[in-house]
This record gives sequence, structure tokens and C-alpha cells, in this order.
Amino acid sequence: MISQAMIFSAGLGKRMLPLTENIPKPLIKINKKSLLKNNIEKLIESRFKNIVVNAYHHSEKIINETKMFESVKVIVESERLETGGGLLNAINEKCFTENIPVVLLNGDIFWYDKKYKSIDKIISLWNPRKMDMLLCLKRKEDFFGYNGDGDFDLQSDKFSSSKLEIKTNPLYAYTGLQIIKQNIIKDVKKNCFSLKEQILKSLEKNKLFGYIDENQWFHIGTAEDLKKFKENYCE
Repeated sequence: MISQAMIFSAGLGKRMLPLTENIPKPLIKINKKSLLKNNIEKLIESRFKNIVVNAYHHSEKIINETKMFESVKVIVESERLETGGGLLNAINEKCFTENIPVVLLNGDIFWYDKKYKSIDKIISLWNPRKMDMLLCLKRKEDFFGYNGDGDFDLQSDKFSSSKLEIKTNPLYAYTGLQIIKQNIIKDVKKNCFSLKEQILKSLEKNKLFGYIDENQWFHIGTAEDLKKFKENYCE
């Protein structure tokens, strides 16, 4: 049973300025709760017992926001480590049970669990015999706030999950929710690196899988995104 997770909350939130001058982006409020608290509560609802949050920018405010949750541990980073470095640092600090996969969430994502619980869904699709990483995806035009060119395509649409590939003009975007095996990253010899590096390595090994989530997802990346969300999607 996967019951350990990490929420990446150590970014500077530059695209959200001036709102993030005095708070980290994960503390931006959605429906009267911070993005961070929303995601912690979703994990707890899915019976997670061990939730790690990394912090850097205004780290004391991350600590204050999470102190009510017994299952949450905050790691304050003394330097920027990016996503891969942040996860490796948490592994090296013995924050997780060894050999058990970890659910990862970006600190600036939000979704509504209307169809099902997305965290339960991704866990139900996890297959450790085939997968090193499993990514939650959305068709890029259905992903609020996403302005990129797409990240991946599915090798097959006949199954609930599929190996991923990268073609010209990919159809799907990565939401910021994934499952990863610890052992594929724990021997990396550098401190600061992005998980994108490991994603590409897993892709080369045919160990990178994805699925298309049916819930409504939001990437709250800019102040304008936040304004549009509040005008159209707040509950």
C-alpha cells in the first residue's frame, strides 16, 4: 500500500509576483484554503500517513501552515535543489520507508475530485513490475492554465495506462501528480537537478507510463490564472 508522498513547495513563485513577494506560491488560497492545504487534505483522505513538504522561500510560513497535520514533515532546504534534488534530499534524510514508491505532487496544482479521487486512481493503476514512474496527464486543451506545447503521447489508448512517447506536438500535458520508485533516483551523485532528467531516462528504458485523468485540473501558475479561476471555477 502506497501511503507516503512529497509535495514540492520550495519554488520562488516568480511568475505569480507580486502575490508571492511575501508568501510561497503553495500558500495562495483557492476556495478559502491554500493550494498546499488542499493537497495535504486530499492525501489524508486517501489514507496517507507520511507526507513530506520541502520549503525554501518563506519556509517559516510553510511550517506554520502545516503544523496542524501530524502526518506532515517539512524539510527546509538551505539552497535551491529543484524537484529531483528535493526528492533525493528527502530520501537521504530517511523521510520515506525504503523500497516503497512515493506519490509526488507539484505545489501549484489543484483539481476537483468529481469523477473519483485522483490519488486513489493513480495508485490503482500502479504496476511496479512494468513501471519506474507513472504520470497523471490531461489533454493539454483541457488543462486550465497550461500554455505549453504538450509533454507526451500515449503509445496505446486501449488500456487504462500506457507507455509514453514524445512526438511532434504531443497531445497531453503532465499535471504535476506522479508515482516514482525511490531506487531510480537514490544513487544520483548531484544535489540540484530536475526530475525531468529522470523522466527522460525512464522514457528511454520503456519504464515511463501515464494515464489520462478524468477530473478537472488547474495549473495556477500566474496571477492572471488565479483571477480567471476565481471568476469561473470557485466553489
